[in-house]
Amino acid sequence: MQDLLKDYPSIIEQKIAWGDMDAAQHINNTVYFRYFESGRIAYFDEIGFSDFDQIGPILAETSCRYRIPLIHPDTISIATRIQTDSFYEFGFVMEHVVVSHQHQQIAAKGTSRIVSYDYSKREKAPLPQVLKDKMLACERK
Repeated sequence: MQDLLKDYPSIIEQKIAWGDMDAAQHINNTVYFRYFESGRIAYFDEIGFSDFDQIGPILAETSCRYRIPLIHPDTISIATRIQTDSFYEFGFVMEHVVVSHQHQQIAAKGTSRIVSYDYSKREKAPLPQVLKDKMLACERK
């Protein structure tokens, strides 16, 4: 499993909740977006990009590719990284993987396009260089 996660600087673990399963008896497709959100927030907390009073992140777009179904009980690792070639003036793209401990496989892969947002002005803002530098440093660890 370490090989599946080796290129991701931010990894969190979580147990799958029984209540996240749907009538098809597997984790509902919408739950994966919450997994990605948890991974994003952990990454942002790590680098200090969580100040929602000033310049902070806002989700502009997200996608998910499902690979294997997840069911309860299982534990997952949610791994997150930045596509370092995706930086532009107002944001960047993150990649996520959800790995099943039971199956030792990637259950889902996804992306999130993040925009730097000025919450006081309610508009996009240039991504501060200091935050970009922190992300690049996080990616090198």
